Amino acid sequence: MLNRESSKPMESFEVCHHGMKSLFDNYPKKDFFNKSVLNDVKEVKFEVEKIGLIKMIGEYDCDVVVKDHKGHRSYRVKLEKNSSFPLHYKIVDVKGQKIVSSYQWRDEL
Repeated sequence: MLNRESSKPMESFEVCHHGMKSLFDNYPKKDFFNKSVLNDVKEVKFEVEKIGLIKMIGEYDCDVVVKDHKGHRSYRVKLEKNSSFPLHYKIVDVKGQKIVSSYQWRDEL
């Protein structure tokens, strides 16, 4: 899968965004993920309403904040770069946590 605007492989941000979107849609695309991540999430069903924020933390890490029926969650995503990968990057680790601080998210002001 290549970037629509050009014939170049995707940038790390694009791999993070499109890969996590496919994961949250419960159809993770194998070009985006390391096999161990796909095995870990095989039995997990995500119920994400929307992705609210994606923030790159260096070239190989991103933070993805989503909203689900329980509130907001943050996922720390680690990427690996290798020119042998179809997209030059793969997601090699995903860790989620609930956002609990009241000042971080407020639905009502």
